[in-house]
Parts: sequence; structure tokens; C-alpha cells
Amino acid sequence: MPAPHGPRRPAFKITLEGRKSPHLLERQPRYAVLVNGAQQGELYYNMRGYQGYLPTVHGSRLDIGERGISAFRREVTLLNREAEQAIERGAADARRIVLTRPTTDGGVVFALSRDALTGTDATHLISRRELIQARRLFGSDDLGAGFFRPLDLDTEPVVLFEPGDEALAAGLPQLRSRIMDPVEAEAHEREIERVIRTADPEVLLVVSRRTRDGADPEPHYVTRWGHETALARFGPDLRLSDLIEVGTRPAIPDPGDRAFLRGQFTWFGTEDEQPWRPDLSLLSSGAPDADLEGPA
Repeated sequence: MPAPHGPRRPAFKITLEGRKSPHLLERQPRYAVLVNGAQQGELYYNMRGYQGYLPTVHGSRLDIGERGISAFRREVTLLNREAEQAIERGAADARRIVLTRPTTDGGVVFALSRDALTGTDATHLISRRELIQARRLFGSDDLGAGFFRPLDLDTEPVVLFEPGDEALAAGLPQLRSRIMDPVEAEAHEREIERVIRTADPEVLLVVSRRTRDGADPEPHYVTRWGHETALARFGPDLRLSDLIEVGTRPAIPDPGDRAFLRGQFTWFGTEDEQPWRPDLSLLSSGAPDADLEGPA
């Protein structure tokens, strides 16, 4: 039975569109992977069959290996059917998500739902990637719990409640949970506004900003690896809490970036810093694990 205030039912339809290869030596056509008419990827022929990824309604990418194009078409039919069913469940489910909180597993979110018909509350652990995708699809935070697939977790993560959630946490004694301190809580809701290259290839400088009001920009030095990993998992919805901050402050080589930082942060020094170089003194220290690739 549809919830009285349920959101619109969005569309999610995958199609494959054959296109001529840009390379003269390729005899097989390529296929654009479209979702609602917008390209999301491409299939290309590679010796034994086509390869590429197919998007799913829950925000993941499906790899079926090297197969003929007919196999991809069959998979598209299945994925479109699954998408219709998931969207219908999400729109019609009377259990609406009313609150979400992070957990100690960056890919898992705690959600509290409330039945719009009975007022009954229920708790859920859901995929963060699926939550991001659901918000994009429905264009709203008014989401039905039925959209989300059950998670198969070996160990349930600890729910991270915000300061002020003490009464809520006390009312859910069955959960493993703790209250975050204010700094930790804010890191979970800071989005990344700008990414700046530094003189150390393994370190980036990112500028974060609060999502609730778009205010209070702050700079942070983070590992390149951590940023790339979080970007691959969560795209532009990554948060400062997903990144690994470092204590080093490599120089900012680009004059435009330095000007931006001086304009944003009058206290932030960029002119006195020297370009990063490997610490060659490590060679004479006798340490066999000396890292000349720069700070982690």
C-alpha cells in the first residue's frame, strides 16, 4: 500500500546504443551504455567478447566478463526489471527513513524508519552507496526502507550518534553505539569543495565546507591514496571523515592555487614553504625500510 506522502517514482532504464568505433582497426562496433538516455559507460570488443560495466539501480557496477552483446542485452533486461521493482518498493513502502547516522564502517549507514500508517519505528543497517543512489533517484530524503537490500555483515559496526542524540541512543540499547565528539561529528558532514595538488605526489590539500550551511571552509592535508579510494566508492558525496589526514605540509606549486588559499585563509602560509624533496639522510641511517617516495 503506497505511503500517503510517498515520493514520485523515478525512471531508471538502461539501453545499449551501437556506435561506430573511433579506431580504424576495430571491426566490431562499440556500445554506449545509457541510463535514461545519458551515457554512463561503454562496451567494447576485446578478442573474445565485449567487456565493460553495467550500472545498477542501487549505484553499483556489474561486470559479467567478456561476453557476446546478446548476453549484455539479456543482463540489461534483468537489471531494468530489478530497477522497476526496487523503485516501486522504495516508493510504496510505508516505512519512511526519518534519520541516518554514520557507523564505524564507512560503507554502512544506520537508518531509523517510521511507518507512516502505524507510527512504528524500526532500525536498519543499509549500504551508504545505496543511500546516495536513492537520494539521487528520488530527488529527496523521503525514502522508503523497501528500496534498500539487506546487508550480509560478519560483524555489525558501531553506530556513531551525534552530540544531542543521547536520548535516542539510550532508547536503542540493543545497538552497539557511541556518541561522537563534536570534531568527529562535523568531519562526517563536511563535503570537499576543492582538491589541490602539492609538491609531494602522495599528499593532497583539500578544502572542506559544512554541508548544512555551506560555511566555514577549512584546509586539510590528506593522502592521495585515501582520496582516490573514497572518490571511487562515494563519488562527489565523499566526506572529510573518509580521508586520511597527515601532519606534513608540502608546498603548493601552482600559483593559482596559492592565490586561492591566500584569499580564503589569510593565516595559511604558502610562500615560505619549500618544494618537497626526498630525505636523503635516510640512506645513511642504516634503516632498511627507508621510504624515499615521500611522506605517507
